[in-house]
Amino acid sequence: MSHLTPAERADFAACQAIHAKHGKSYYFATRFFPEAQRLATFALYAFFRIPDDIVDQTEANNSAAAKTALLNWKQAWEQAYQTGQSDHPVLRATAKTFHTYQIPFSYSEAFLGAMVQDTEKSRYATYQELEHYMYGSAVVVGLMMTHVIGFSSEEALPRAQELGEAMQLTNFLRDIREDLEQRNRIYLPEEDLQRFGVTEEDLREHRMTDRMIALLRFEIDRCDRLYTQSARGIPLLHPSGRKAVAIASRLYQEILRKIEGQSYNIFRKRARTSTFEKALLSLRVVYSIK
Repeated sequence: MSHLTPAERADFAACQAIHAKHGKSYYFATRFFPEAQRLATFALYAFFRIPDDIVDQTEANNSAAAKTALLNWKQAWEQAYQTGQSDHPVLRATAKTFHTYQIPFSYSEAFLGAMVQDTEKSRYATYQELEHYMYGSAVVVGLMMTHVIGFSSEEALPRAQELGEAMQLTNFLRDIREDLEQRNRIYLPEEDLQRFGVTEEDLREHRMTDRMIALLRFEIDRCDRLYTQSARGIPLLHPSGRKAVAIASRLYQEILRKIEGQSYNIFRKRARTSTFEKALLSLRVVYSIK
């Protein structure tokens, strides 16, 4: 990735624009990567974002249109991967990234499969069911990034899976209201809702009951355990990528702290961190990572 042509740099710049617009916390963390890893991250994020937007922006009652668009993207990606040629800058940049870092093609298949699942399934009975979905929608993202960064032990891979899962769960908790109202999706396992006596109507009516707070505490505790477990993988990464990963993890954990700080009321406002808070948290991480 160190000797890019002007055309290739333009492709990665297009990916960066997508990442800068949509991935605020993660984009902030990418500045701590060396250039080659940063460019690869831009490409992967853009590759994920476009299918995700296809699913999220298609009318809920028009899943056929979303599936068709996803199939077209999948076919275009397969051609780009095989030939290195595409009409789309994101696909060209992603193909170069996959080949440069020897990222398994199966990871992209799992991701696109999860996007198709989003057009077919909007509720999850158990956490195990949700985990299966998250493998494709988020865990493979962590695995791809591990290949980009480099690692000294295979033990880094399960830790990357835990981080991908933790970050996805954090997004789910932050976006409970948006996912339900705009996309008719609930990413909280039904077994968890039943365990705490929370109904779908409670979610739709924004009822901040003691039962709701207990449910959110339970889900946040699960996230925190995953973040703690995943941190054991950071020393196994190449030193050039450790700070960026640790920062991304810390910024996402802060979303959970924001939810707690607003008395768990995820309906009132979307939990987010300011640019100043991101900078301060990042500095603390930078000085703690060797």
